[in-house]
Amino acid sequence: MNKLTQIDIENLLTHAVDIGNRRLKEGNAPAYSDSSVSEQFLIELLKDAATKMNLNPNIIKQMGAHAFPDVTIANSEIGIELKGTSSSRRFNGNSVIASTMIQNLKKVYLFYWIGASSGIGYRDYFECVSTPVVTHSPRFQLDIDLAPNKSMFGTTKDKVGSVENIIFRSKGIDSQKIIEWMTECAKSRGETPWWISKDESAPSGSTGLMSSSQLPPHQRRAFMKASFLAFPKILDRTSRNKYNGLFEWAITVKSILSSRDDLSAGGKVTVFLPKFSTQKIEVPKVIQVAIDSLSSNNIVYLHELEASYSRKFNDPEHFLKFYSANLPNYLTHIYPEVSKYDKNLVQANGFAGILAELLISKIDISTIK
Repeated sequence: MNKLTQIDIENLLTHAVDIGNRRLKEGNAPAYSDSSVSEQFLIELLKDAATKMNLNPNIIKQMGAHAFPDVTIANSEIGIELKGTSSSRRFNGNSVIASTMIQNLKKVYLFYWIGASSGIGYRDYFECVSTPVVTHSPRFQLDIDLAPNKSMFGTTKDKVGSVENIIFRSKGIDSQKIIEWMTECAKSRGETPWWISKDESAPSGSTGLMSSSQLPPHQRRAFMKASFLAFPKILDRTSRNKYNGLFEWAITVKSILSSRDDLSAGGKVTVFLPKFSTQKIEVPKVIQVAIDSLSSNNIVYLHELEASYSRKFNDPEHFLKFYSANLPNYLTHIYPEVSKYDKNLVQANGFAGILAELLISKIDISTIK
């Protein structure tokens, strides 16, 4: 199959819009309800459009739950982000950090469904970005009626830079440049956004944010330890929401730009759990990453942990009791892989409790302040 051009993809989207609006007019479409209904309907329209163009509908590749954009098109360098809203034609888009952005794309389109007006359409995604907004983290704000020259992207001094230089670089999206630009815009208005360090020693123009990959070793160990204590759910490989809140917390509490690569690991490691089995067993490698991180003597502060759990802890003992009670919930998914070694018949919950004991035994409570 020949490589699909930008014109081909725009024809595909035009057909999808026509099919969708016709189905809405004829009452042959689902009622708008939530993002999952919207996304599946829009995917269906793209596949119908591909079929109409005598293309294999399987060229429409739906990416993972947290990927940006939601869809890529085989044999092209173009992606499509799917959005649906009940009524507004202006809404929040993706995080400017974009740690899960699909690489090697040259263009991204926005394919949207506005429920109240029964309207389906598409636009160049980054032509719709009026400005970043700050909710719990900096995000693009999309306005589907925005004139292209009003986008935050461009080459004039009031713009952050061209889309090619900021978004579609060979090294990926330049999130730091966007945040620096946001910072300068805020300073020019006399504002001090929450993401700017209040440390007077920070260099002029600094956002106070550092990429996790650039942290000195001792700071990286401290960050990893705090992350596993603040977000034990990252140990649950089966959860689609295990990173929810983590990246925002890293920015607001630790002033660190992080990604899922920091806290994930492929492969297996062996551990010995005598209460479970007389043999060593294989567990996901992230368990060893957690053990190493929790074993460090770096200090973690209660206020950092309180920010992630949205609750107060009286003292380190109070936190550790809470953590110990919850940690097993994120480890039970491992049991089916090791159940054949369960000679004591402790079952999934028993196994999770034993593995949690190993992790907790590595924590020096005196390092929680």
